[in-house]
Order: sequence, then C-alpha cells, then structure tokens
Amino acid sequence: MELPKIPLKPQKPQNTEEIILDIRQDGLSTNSAKKNGTSLLDLYNQLNQWVIAQSPIKLQEKLLFFEMLAATLNAGIPVAEALRMLETQSRNPRMGTIIRGMRQSIESGDSLAQAMENTDDVFDKATASIIAAGEKSGKLNEVMKELVMQYERMDMIGKKVKSVMTYPIVVIGFMILAAIVVMIFVVPKLTELFAGSENLPTPTRILVAMSDFFIHKWGLLLVGVTAVTVLFTMWKNSPQGKKDWTMFLLSLPILGEFTQKIVLSRVTRIFSFLITSGVPIIDSLRIASDVAGNVVYKRKFLLAADDLTRGIEISENFSDDPKLFPQMLVKMLAIGEKTASMGSILNKVADFYDEELDRKIKTISKLMEPFIMVVMAIGVGFLLMAIYLPILKMNDTMM
Repeated sequence: MELPKIPLKPQKPQNTEEIILDIRQDGLSTNSAKKNGTSLLDLYNQLNQWVIAQSPIKLQEKLLFFEMLAATLNAGIPVAEALRMLETQSRNPRMGTIIRGMRQSIESGDSLAQAMENTDDVFDKATASIIAAGEKSGKLNEVMKELVMQYERMDMIGKKVKSVMTYPIVVIGFMILAAIVVMIFVVPKLTELFAGSENLPTPTRILVAMSDFFIHKWGLLLVGVTAVTVLFTMWKNSPQGKKDWTMFLLSLPILGEFTQKIVLSRVTRIFSFLITSGVPIIDSLRIASDVAGNVVYKRKFLLAADDLTRGIEISENFSDDPKLFPQMLVKMLAIGEKTASMGSILNKVADFYDEELDRKIKTISKLMEPFIMVVMAIGVGFLLMAIYLPILKMNDTMM
C-alpha cells in the first residue's frame, strides 16, 4: 500500500544578512577597540618619551660612560660596536637613548665628535672638540683617558662643594621650619596669655606681629615671595642681570674667591688639555669660554680670542683685570707665550688652583660650624627674650 505524500512545509530561509551584519558590527567594534587601544598606547609611549627626554644626565653618568667607552676602545672594539654595547648598560633611559642616537649617527657616516655635537645639551663643545682632536691625531684612546681624568676632577670638586653646602642648608631649613611652627602654633597661645598685659617688650611685640602676619596674611606673603622670586629670576637671566649678579658674587669676601678658584681651575685645565690635544689657541679660548660657566669670564675669554687675532697676547689682555685674573696666572701665561709651552704651564697652574680650592673648601667647612652656631644662638635668644621677658615683667608686677 502506497503511503500518501505529505507535502513538506517550506522552511523560512535563514536571515543570513542579519548574521553577516552582526559579524560586521562585531568586527567594527573590535577594530574600534584596537584603534582606541593603539591610540592610548601611543599616548602612553609619547608621554614616556617626554619624561625620559626631561630627565637630567648627571656628571657621574657621563663619567661612567667615558670610562666604559675608553675601556672598550682600548680593547680594540670599533666605536659603533662599543656604543651598541654601552646603550644597553646605561641605567638612565635618556642616556641610553642618547648613546643609541650617537651610534646611529656614526653608522650613517659621522665621526664620534660630530655625534656628540648633536647632543650639545649633554656633551659640551669642549668635550666634542677634545674628541675631534683625538680622532684627527689618531690618539683617541689617550684622549679618552685624559677626558676621564678631567671628569673625575670635576666630579670630585662638585662632591666637595656639595658636602660643604649641605650642612648649612639643612640646618637653616630646619630653623625656618621650626620658626614657622612657633609662629603658627605657639605664639597665638602666648598672645592669649599676654592679652591683658600692657607695654609688652619690643621682642614680644615683634614676634606677635610676625605671627599675626603669618596666620592672617599668609596669602599676601605667598604672593609677595612668588613675585620677588619671579622678578629676581627674570633680572638674573637678563644679559645685564647676569653680569651684575656675577660681579656681585665675585666681590663677596669668601664666596667671591671661592667662585674665582672654581672657574680658573676648570678653565685652565680644559684650556691646557685643548692646546696639548692639537686644538688651535684661538679655538681653545673660545671653547674654554663655554666651560667657564660664568658670563663675566666667558666674555673676557671671547675678547681675548678676538684680540689674539690682532696680535694682542693673552697675558696682556688678562693683566688689566686683577679681580678676575690674579697676577700669578698672568705671569705664568706670559712665560708660556714666550717659551711656547702654554699647555704644560697651564696644566701646572690648574694643579695649583686645585690645591688652593681644596684648602679653601676645608677653610669654609671649618667656618661653617661656628657661623651656624651664631645664627642659631641669635634665633633662639630672640625667641627666649620674646617669651620670657613679658613673663618676668608680669611676675614683677604681681610682686
């Protein structure tokens, strides 16, 4: 028996368009997320690169770089390969970036000195000129060793100066902090105690007035200090302000002589090294002017370089300003010019100023302790007088 044919119910075709649309929407959302993720990652990388670019390069890091570079070059490793090794050894990300840029510059055909000139905010003109002289003379290894010694001397002087200045800065900072605490928290209580008293002693009235100013007019004080700081910074950064401020520092009894010896020690050492490395004297004077770090000395060295082109000797140029250049230095320069031994004589002068600087640092460190003690005694004595004089006066009145 033949079964009747049952007509099959036609099935609705699947809505493939909707599925495809969903897939496209998912893909679009995924791509959008990827784009957003990429943009956030790029923003993070840009911010990270900006932070790295702003990080300072300390003198110790440059000293370590030159020590390791001198060691690798002495071992016979090419400069580009040595820099490739050093860029992964640096702990400072910015220093690693700078070394990488120097290596890429050398691989593109530049010399080591030219690669350093591209980073003049890290390596000064004197360093690049010394490296260039070493490359031209074929004595790069010897020049690198001498450069390491120069940076070691600079690092040693910097550490000595910091060690001398750290103690007074810390003590004075604590004194200022203690004075602010007394003004804000202690003096108001004393003001309540002496509220009924008349004819307070002068130290007490001064202390109370200062406390009221700190508490009630701190905003005006903050604005005043900020305005004075900004105006002073603008004046000091102006050409005339730089000159006047430098001359003021040089005219101070102890600090002026100390500043003079630091500048002369650095300049004579670099000047001597540039001459012995084969750099012309005129170029050496101009490079040494950048090393001075002092606008007055820089102007004087540039003037001496210009006068030397007209036949005026360096010693004759420096002899008219004994405040900047002592007679001993002028006479040694004259001897060096007459005997054609400027480099060796300036090296001895630099050794002399290094020793003088060491003695001056020891003298200042010995004078700092009694100076700080006197300042602390004056401050504590003023506070004791301001607090105890009215109390003693009240006791006398009650008696």
